[in-house]
Amino acid sequence: MSYLVFARKYRPQVFEDVVAQEHVTKTLANSVKNNRVGSGYLFCGPRGTGKTTTARILAKCLNCEKGPTPTPCGECSTCKEITTGSSLDVLEIDAASNTGVDDIRTLRENVRYMPTGGKKRIYIIDEVHRLSASAFDALLKTLEEPPPHVVFVFATTAPLDVPNTILSRSQRFDFKRVSPTDIAAHIENIAKKEKIEIDSNAVHILARKADGSVRDALSLLDQITAFAGTKITERDVVNALGLVDKGLLFDFTHAIAAHDSRKALQFVAKVIEQGVDVVDFAKELMEHFRILMALTVDKNTAGELNLNAEEIKQYQEQAGYFSLGDVLRLLKMASDIKIDVDFGMNERLVLEVTAVKMAEMEATVKLEEVLEYLKKEPAQNSGNLFGTAEKKNYTPEPAAKLTLAKSSEPERPLTPPNYSRSINLALVQDQWTEYLNHLHRKSAMLSSQLHMGMVREVKDNKISVVFGSAGINSKEILERADNLRTISEDLKLFFQSNVTIGFGVDKELKTPENKEKKQVTREEINRMVEQSPRLKKLIDQVDGEIIGVRKVE
Repeated sequence: MSYLVFARKYRPQVFEDVVAQEHVTKTLANSVKNNRVGSGYLFCGPRGTGKTTTARILAKCLNCEKGPTPTPCGECSTCKEITTGSSLDVLEIDAASNTGVDDIRTLRENVRYMPTGGKKRIYIIDEVHRLSASAFDALLKTLEEPPPHVVFVFATTAPLDVPNTILSRSQRFDFKRVSPTDIAAHIENIAKKEKIEIDSNAVHILARKADGSVRDALSLLDQITAFAGTKITERDVVNALGLVDKGLLFDFTHAIAAHDSRKALQFVAKVIEQGVDVVDFAKELMEHFRILMALTVDKNTAGELNLNAEEIKQYQEQAGYFSLGDVLRLLKMASDIKIDVDFGMNERLVLEVTAVKMAEMEATVKLEEVLEYLKKEPAQNSGNLFGTAEKKNYTPEPAAKLTLAKSSEPERPLTPPNYSRSINLALVQDQWTEYLNHLHRKSAMLSSQLHMGMVREVKDNKISVVFGSAGINSKEILERADNLRTISEDLKLFFQSNVTIGFGVDKELKTPENKEKKQVTREEINRMVEQSPRLKKLIDQVDGEIIGVRKVE
């Protein structure tokens, strides 16, 4: 026996099997049960949602040997003939290839004949919107007053192209696009029957890729099974369908949020090298930003986005990188990629230019904030839209006279901070190590203490750093007024923004350690001081104390 694809093998045979179209199937089942079947029906909806399948089930309900019944047996000769498409009483006509008035005239002549074996003659006209205007005109009278043994079922994906004269003579049913959740459940059910092991991430990717079409989902499952066999992973789905890796989207977005144009271009090169279609990448990027938009508007919508726990965590983190205005602008840039490619521009060039524009995009400022800023007195708005810092000539503090360790990295240009710049978590995380090295040149002690913490959040240009139980002493040292002032001034200089910093404690946080670092007890520190007269003399001269020991690279 030849192989039967999943879309045909698991085609619904009763109303209960139709996926997520209860509003249609329940109405039709009640019509059959109460003997209120109309003479004309119009099934509208996207491809692969069950229009033609439902029409066949209705035909079986009407012609089953045990019927009319809303639950056809599927065992009698009539049901089997309808299932195989060989019934003489159920005629399926493709309007795309039978568009002329002569075809409809032939149909009008044939409707006079009584059914051969069943109780009704059912005409299923698929893609009915493809009929010509004259063909529709020829159908009107027959549709309005058909013989009692005839039922017309029209199926279309474009109901707006069907004349109102036809619509008014038919009962219209709108088939909805099937949700990814329902498609995922259907895929898992079929995989179980076929003894296919498929992980949940792979199922969700197929469900999203199907775009509301059950038939498309089963066709994709067929393709993946041919590629990977009976054990399917997320990686198999990505490789077989040439999809964009989710990790690449997250990394690309992180680079954009960090204003790192170089990394953004590197990710573009990776997309091109992997052979991913640029338009497909743009669509995936738009979907990525759509989810960020939903979470930016309301974080409680995470449960409605059909994401697993790990994805929700990543999306919620990235939603904090942008304001709603930023996400909307990024969405517009992503949508413009397809327009430019369709216009004939070089695909790689379009993607690279868009990536750089996204990375260089400044934060969104609302018009009312600008107007409010302009209304202030000159003394009040001498700072910026994001704060009221006093505008003054910035003079860096003099370097320490004694340099114990000198970094080999080039000095960051000492330019006056641009107080109008907004920062986010991605930007700070990306440059935090560089900042600690920058601070080290001013104060090795403060850099060392700040290294014990972790950047947890950036909100309204305030950096929140948390310390574990082992870093509480570091937190107390950094919170001293003079130390906090030094760090704050250095942050403004480094990030070129009106940045503030705050410290907190998270006892579950593990304190970062160097690979070669080992804990040194207070007794060992005292012993080291006693054994080194030079070190003891230095401590006495500066009236200081040793708070820790680490290896200097």
